Amino acid sequence: MRHIQLLASAILALCAATATAQDYPNRPVRFVVPTTPGNTADLLGRIVATETSKILGQPVIVENRTGANQLIGIEYVAKQAAADGHTAAVIGIEGLVLLPLTSRNIRFDPFKDIVPVAGLAEGRYFLASSATLPWKTFNEFIAHAKANPGKLNYGSSVVQVRFPVLMIMQNHGLDLVHVPYTGGGPYLQALLAGEVHLGVGGEGPLTGMGDRVRILAVTGDQRLPAYRDSPTFAELGFAQIRGPSYMLSVRSGTSREIIDRLNAAVSRALQSTEAKASLAKILLTATKTPPALTAKTIAEQARFYADLAGKVGITPE
Repeated sequence: MRHIQLLASAILALCAATATAQDYPNRPVRFVVPTTPGNTADLLGRIVATETSKILGQPVIVENRTGANQLIGIEYVAKQAAADGHTAAVIGIEGLVLLPLTSRNIRFDPFKDIVPVAGLAEGRYFLASSATLPWKTFNEFIAHAKANPGKLNYGSSVVQVRFPVLMIMQNHGLDLVHVPYTGGGPYLQALLAGEVHLGVGGEGPLTGMGDRVRILAVTGDQRLPAYRDSPTFAELGFAQIRGPSYMLSVRSGTSREIIDRLNAAVSRALQSTEAKASLAKILLTATKTPPALTAKTIAEQARFYADLAGKVGITPE
C-alpha cells in the first residue's frame, strides 16, 4: 500500500510539473538586470523584454537589482527567485565567469545555481591608446613596451577590460603598471589624455573619441569597415579575447520544457526587425545561441580565465 501511495504521489508531481510547463507563462515574467539603468545590459534587457512579451502574451518587466559587480542581481535569481521561468537574469558572461576569480564573498555557485536560457548578444571591445603617444600600431606598442619595461601603464575600470591586457602582457612578456579606476568615465578620460598608455574599452565610447585615440585591435570575427587598419585580436593570435557578451539565465531546477519555451520566444524576439534595429543602435549583434552552446561558451571562458589568473597571480579579493 505504501508503494502505491508513493507511486501515486510521484505521478501527481510529474503531472503538476507538466501542467506548469504547458501553462507557462501564466503571469508576468521578470528580467532581472544586475546593472544600473542605461547600462548596455539594461538597454539590451529592455529590447528583448519588449519583443519577448509580444510572443509570450504576458508582460515582461525589467527590474534592476544592482551592486557588487552583478553579484546582488545574480544571487537573487540564483537563490531567491522561484525555479519556474518567471524570473530570469540578463547577465554579462565575462563578468559571471570572472566572479570566482576576483570576489571572495560569493554565496552561490555561478556555474551550478543558474542555468543559461539563451545567448542574447555580443558587442566589441577595442584596444586603444591616445593619439598623442608615439606608437601607431599594436606591434609598435609591443616594441616600445619591451624597450621600456616598467615605464608604461595600462588602465581598467572593471575586471572584464583588465584581463585582455593581462593576456597580452603574459604572452609578450611585457612589464606594464596597472592603474585602476573606480568609474568608466575617469578611466576613458585618462586614456584619451595619454595618462593611461593602453586600455580596453567598449566600441561606443571609443569611437566617440574620433581620431583622438588610436585603435590598436578589435574583437570580432572581422575587421570593422571604419577601422580597416585595426586588426582583430584573432589576427594577432588572441582568439580567446572576445567582446562583451550577454545571456539570459534562470535558477537551476527550472524544467527543461520551460527553458526551451523561453529560449524559443527569446530567439524569435531577437530575429524581429525592431530588435535588430534597436540592437544596432547600442552596437550589439544578436547571437540567439541555445542553452547547450551558451553553457559550453561559459565553461570554455571559465577555464581560459582561470588559467590566465593562475599565471599572472590574480586572486579573489
